[in-house]
Amino acid sequence: MQRIRCQINPENKVGPCLTCQKVSNAKIWRLPCLRYKITDVKLFKPGQVKGHEWTRRWRDGVPDDIAHWASLETRIVRVTEGYTNQPVELQVRKFVPQEGDALARSWVHEGKKKSVNIPPYAIVNLEEVKTAYDEYIKRGIWECCQVLLSHKEKILLGTYLAAMKHAADPSTSQKEKELLKKALQLWMAIRLTTKSTVIVGDETLGMPRDIMDETSPLRGQIPLPPVMGAQIELVLIHQTQVGLRREMLENLQTMTQANKQQTWFTTYLVTFILLHNVSLLCQHDAGYARKHGFKSRFAREDMVREYQLGANILLAYFHYCNKGIYPFSPECREQDLSTLAELNKNKIKFVLLTRKAVEEHKKHWAKIRQSGDYENDFYYISQLYEQNWQPQTPV
Repeated sequence: MQRIRCQINPENKVGPCLTCQKVSNAKIWRLPCLRYKITDVKLFKPGQVKGHEWTRRWRDGVPDDIAHWASLETRIVRVTEGYTNQPVELQVRKFVPQEGDALARSWVHEGKKKSVNIPPYAIVNLEEVKTAYDEYIKRGIWECCQVLLSHKEKILLGTYLAAMKHAADPSTSQKEKELLKKALQLWMAIRLTTKSTVIVGDETLGMPRDIMDETSPLRGQIPLPPVMGAQIELVLIHQTQVGLRREMLENLQTMTQANKQQTWFTTYLVTFILLHNVSLLCQHDAGYARKHGFKSRFAREDMVREYQLGANILLAYFHYCNKGIYPFSPECREQDLSTLAELNKNKIKFVLLTRKAVEEHKKHWAKIRQSGDYENDFYYISQLYEQNWQPQTPV
């Protein structure tokens, strides 16, 4: 984080490096020596859980179209995960299954595995899928935020709204606007791969409305054929999320290391969104483990540790850039806010409202952290407001 070479102490390789020991305490603001890069942060699952794959096609992540079709009849289906009122339209056909293709949807109920056969349909053109979902994400972010967050603490939806307003503000620099937009688009793209997508509308590919019985999490809904679901994930993860993550994290690291006062508000908003994303990923992984009868708390415990390390990286950079000032503490004066971040009156008002929420929930959030409730929306976010922050131990 010092942007200078890290010289490991040969007498204590896991302790503070020699470089940090030479730097005065006035510069490191009591943070531990951390060898972190923002570009190392993991923000989404790499694919499906091992042993629960829907297909063994596309193992290299390259989204090739299916070559062997059982029929040339093309049908148009409308699909949604329920985050917006505008479904995505996709062209599909019956395909010739190959070894490794799942032809059923399964779940666990009261310790017993249940499944139902699904007709083998797949998407015709994956390039059209990317275009359709890119447009869907750009127009659906606010609606998605409302569906996910409107019933939760006001600070959540309020901060996402502040990010959107800041991205649309003419006084915000173009680099900051692009960073905010990419963070929001990535956040929604990840949500699309952490919730079941279902078919809506008249075209159901021959499946009856009651195909999923009352024991299924998708009861009363029309499920995606497994290979079709794998295609959507393939495009969203390897084409949309990978690109957005790389560009967004590179820009965030550059902006954070430049450490300019006028970009503090942007880095706070982006860090808030990315930390909340970690909680949502933990929620998804725990929910998947329960749905499929895992004995472990999470379906991908190794990835959850990676997510948590990423949260520590983001928090370390944020606290480093605060220069020992705690913007959300009662002791921080408005004059200090102006000095730290060059905030105007509206943004100072937002910080003060956030500060009020922090004070109201401080004790509750401390209990969440102490209990290791990683799936709670505020486990990681609340660490933004800690004084003398120290990295949490991963699961």
